[in-house]
Amino acid sequence: MYMNKTKRSLIMASAIINLITVVVNLVSSILAIVKPDFLVKYQDYYYFLGYSTNIVYVVISFALGLVGSILLLYSIRSRGKYFRRSYGVYAAGFVIVVICGGWVAWLLLFISAFVPDIIIINDKSELRREAKQEEKEEILRDKAYEEKKAKIEELKRLRDSGAITEEEYRDRLFELL
Repeated sequence: MYMNKTKRSLIMASAIINLITVVVNLVSSILAIVKPDFLVKYQDYYYFLGYSTNIVYVVISFALGLVGSILLLYSIRSRGKYFRRSYGVYAAGFVIVVICGGWVAWLLLFISAFVPDIIIINDKSELRREAKQEEKEEILRDKAYEEKKAKIEELKRLRDSGAITEEEYRDRLFELL
């Protein structure tokens, strides 16, 4: 069982866009500090190129953006199989990206918040694969049960025939169980 593909895709896109945004902001801020005249020709794109001359703010924003994206990607690991268990991780990543991420990233996250995260099977092949896996596990459990049952019956026969004592029977039974 996996999470809704749409929600997973929106979260993944948001995390990737946020990573790109914080890297671009870091690079453009470093360029603004090192070579201020370089970004003058790109001042029309300031809306898309966020930069600051305060290096402490830039580094903290980069680190937080990186952490937020990692938390989001971690929350949808294994195609969202563990999303409900890692909802706190998702919420933390969500908040961090909203606080220090770009507007496109948090817009995608807000849209994903309204997409249901109902656990669904995404296609029939996955359903068949999971059914086969469950069947194999059940066969192995039944086989192990039958083997233990046969060993216990054999121990009872040995005890009843007098080949082993009551103490040996209990010890072997204890080891078996």
